[in-house]
Amino acid sequence: MKRIITLLFVGATLLGCDRSKEKAEADATPPIASTTAAAAPAPLTGDTPLFDLDTETQKAPDGSALDRIIKGLHVRVCVRADVAPFGSFSSTGLQGLEVELASALVEQISIDYKQPLKIDWTVVSAPERIKRLQEDGCDVLVASLSHTAERAGQVGLSKPYLKTDKVLLAAGKITRKVPVIAKVAGTTSELPADVKGTERVFTTYQEVAYAMDNEEIDYLVTDRPIADQLVRSVTKPYSVTKTVAPGAESYVAAVPNGHPELLAAVDKALADLARTGRLAHIHRRWL
Repeated sequence: MKRIITLLFVGATLLGCDRSKEKAEADATPPIASTTAAAAPAPLTGDTPLFDLDTETQKAPDGSALDRIIKGLHVRVCVRADVAPFGSFSSTGLQGLEVELASALVEQISIDYKQPLKIDWTVVSAPERIKRLQEDGCDVLVASLSHTAERAGQVGLSKPYLKTDKVLLAAGKITRKVPVIAKVAGTTSELPADVKGTERVFTTYQEVAYAMDNEEIDYLVTDRPIADQLVRSVTKPYSVTKTVAPGAESYVAAVPNGHPELLAAVDKALADLARTGRLAHIHRRWL
């Protein structure tokens, strides 16, 4: 009997040791992270009140175009008003993707340089926009400008904020043996090699839409968002019949040549807008 009690005591002791060892190993093992639980956000900066937090201060080089803008509190921005959904007039004034983007750019530069900058808007057409920059008619151009090697030698071009296709838009049923194909002057809309027809050049997209409605032209070579907007805005059976050049158009902002500090400020603002998701939000609102 005494032996049985002794064995039971020894067994209980060993079992207790094993359980203590398992508990110690479990305590030493890091817990497995949950795949569904959200990580707790990192604290901002201790107990600093939110209204005392700010970004780092940027400094514009003395005498530069950016310095003039910061000290003058005004930015001259050129946009187009004939190219929905990028820029057009409504009952409340200028609107569109590039109008909103230009406003966001200036707002971001205001944050970077701690100055409440205001925009002086200037409306330009496609044929005159490069010349307007070269003649110092505006500080920043956000006007459906595609990046090309030729333009890169004429003005300072930013990082792209949109990439899109070049397409062929048909104005309903084509009945002419030799179709009339429209393009807007000053754009990169070259006729496709496999589409034969007579080219007719217009100054604005309003003129193109009017001519299409009156059956004066059969096709329009343009960028996909512009073609999609035209399809949505008319009652006639317009349709995109061909993708001429997939992903060929990269839209950029521009500044006059010789102002690298201003171009760098625009590029940083664009990068910040992309990083925070605001650029994508603007795209979703208009495209």
